[in-house]
Amino acid sequence: MEEFFKLIKDKFSTATYEFETVSIKVDSSTWIETHEQLKNDFNLDFFSWLSAIDWDNEVSVGDAPKESVTPSFEIISCLSDTSNTNLVVISTNISKADPKILSLVDTFAGANWHEREAYEMFGINFENHPNLEKLYLPDGYEGNPMLKSFELISREVKPWPGEVDVEGMPEDTQNGESSDG
Repeated sequence: MEEFFKLIKDKFSTATYEFETVSIKVDSSTWIETHEQLKNDFNLDFFSWLSAIDWDNEVSVGDAPKESVTPSFEIISCLSDTSNTNLVVISTNISKADPKILSLVDTFAGANWHEREAYEMFGINFENHPNLEKLYLPDGYEGNPMLKSFELISREVKPWPGEVDVEGMPEDTQNGESSDG
């Protein structure tokens, strides 16, 4: 894998190698070109997955980040070589104000449902996608549930690491009282 990383690093200066994983951070304007180069020049012909991260300082549930972040979406994908164990994780950031990026479907047909899921869950528009429609949520559902700003109104929030309700086991109780005293 280290030899493979050297080849990637020669072509992509932002490539890193940590935890036995090759990663490349790219500008969103080179998103398609980077995937095409990896597919054609490095035989990374299998599209494994795509996901997104909502980077924001304002959260509706839980704790805000310890360090301030620039609000954005990070789009992450993974390509691999079907003939060996080489794989590369590619990431880019896009604006939250106008969350859009070109679709990978013309390069990797397998990106279709992954992009649809990111569209539905985060509200990211994948331009030139052939069928950017919902996969999971019912018709009429409003909002994007993976956004940090999404209100979880039907959940009770407990402080992390969470409070554990300690209840005795039935064999440990007598008349509903704990045998702890």
